Amino acid sequence: MKQIDLVFRVLLGTVFILFGSSKFYAFMPSPPMTPKAANFIAAIISTGYLWQLVGVLEFFGGFLILSRKTTVIGLMILSPIIVNIIFYLEFLQYNVGPAPFVMISFLLISCSILAWQRKEQWKNLFQPK
Repeated sequence: MKQIDLVFRVLLGTVFILFGSSKFYAFMPSPPMTPKAANFIAAIISTGYLWQLVGVLEFFGGFLILSRKTTVIGLMILSPIIVNIIFYLEFLQYNVGPAPFVMISFLLISCSILAWQRKEQWKNLFQPK
């Protein structure tokens, strides 16, 4: 089980480090987008700060997920971003092909496995003392 945990930590952490970095240095090609999705991304970029803020949080959260001791903190930082990614892909990118659904499945499975492996840490975090 430790190998599965390691694989999902490395995959999820790497994905968020790459996508977070890509918000500053556009080294990854832009995927095909529906007009609504393109308008949504353009609106976020045009704010002048939100795109970069999400990039910093993705980058930092990805690095935290790579370490076994800080995975819970990384998941806490990335959870709101992951929820937004899932809704964005499901509602704005649903007719682009299978790629959005593959990404949704990957995010849900990897986050669920990583969170379940650390259920005791979550209990300790939310139990009053």
